[in-house]
Order: sequence, then structure tokens, then C-alpha cells
Amino acid sequence: MSDHVEDPSQILRVGKVVGVDLETALCTVQIGDPDAEDVETAEIQWGVIRAGETIVWSPPSPGEQILLFCPGGDIAQAIPFGALYSTEFPAPGSDGREFIRFGDGAEIGYDPGEHHYDITLPADATAHIEATGGLSIHGDVTIDGDVLIEGDTQANGTIDATGDVTGNGTSLHSHTHSGVTSGGGTSGPPV
Repeated sequence: MSDHVEDPSQILRVGKVVGVDLETALCTVQIGDPDAEDVETAEIQWGVIRAGETIVWSPPSPGEQILLFCPGGDIAQAIPFGALYSTEFPAPGSDGREFIRFGDGAEIGYDPGEHHYDITLPADATAHIEATGGLSIHGDVTIDGDVLIEGDTQANGTIDATGDVTGNGTSLHSHTHSGVTSGGGTSGPPV
């Protein structure tokens, strides 16, 4: 910690992230000095919204503009506590839809005006939900793609299929029955 105290009017400073160390969760910030050349902080912790039992990990990006709190105007004690839109990273929205967009284009958003929640992942991305106590969906579901179920399946209503249905290799649509007799006889099992 530095004993040198800069101009107290410089308690709040705007800086740009120029280095990020993911292993130590530290970043370096460049600050424009009105009276001299730009200066850089030592490696400092970046600000987070939660860091207790509920904890958030969201590292800053190089080039991201942030606001620094510098006690007594001393950048050696700088604490980053918020990001600001900039020319390099401008405001990404212009309406009431709120979202988080990641560097690869993945996005999680909610539009309160439309009451619509959406998740968009880039090509070849995967998603995983783990809920050993169970997963419940209330509402109609549309799936556009193949479905694999590892376990028993139960339906408490009608099942309609436009294609064939097979059970243990036997086609529901085109199987035949053996041992059929005319009249009141009963057919044998499907073959």
C-alpha cells in the first residue's frame, strides 16, 4: 500500500483493462493521467457483484472500460467497481430486453415487455442440466431434433406419430400376426 496521496479530486477514475490473470483473479488497469503519460495500476482484484456463499465469476476483458475507486486519489489502492460502455465495447441493446452476451456469441436474455426468456448458443455448443431431484416443465414443449431417453418412459395421454413406431425391433405400422383364425379367434403375438 502506498503512502503517497495523489490529488483527492482523483478519487474516482476511469480506466481500461490492459491485462487479466485468470489464475490469480487479478487485472491491470491503464489510467489516463491529465498531467502526464498514461499510468498502469499494479495487479488488482476486479470488482464482482457477489463474493460470499453466492459467488459470481465473470472476468473482465482486455479493453473493457471500468470505474476505479482510488482512496485519497492513490491508484496504488485502486479498487475497480463497475464497467462502463466504451467505443471498443458499446452498449449492445436499445430496448427493454435484458441480456448477458458472452465472447463466443452465446446469449441469455429476458424481455419483460414480451414475457419471453431465451437462450441462444453458438453452433456446436452443448448444454447440460443436472437435477438429481428431478426436473419439471409446466407448459407445452416443442423439440426440433432427435431425442434419446435413457430410462423408462410413461405417457398419461395419447401418443400420435406420423412415422413408424417400433418396440424391441418390431414395427407397429407393418408387423404381421401369426396364428390368426377366422371368426372369434385371437391372434398370436406380433412377429
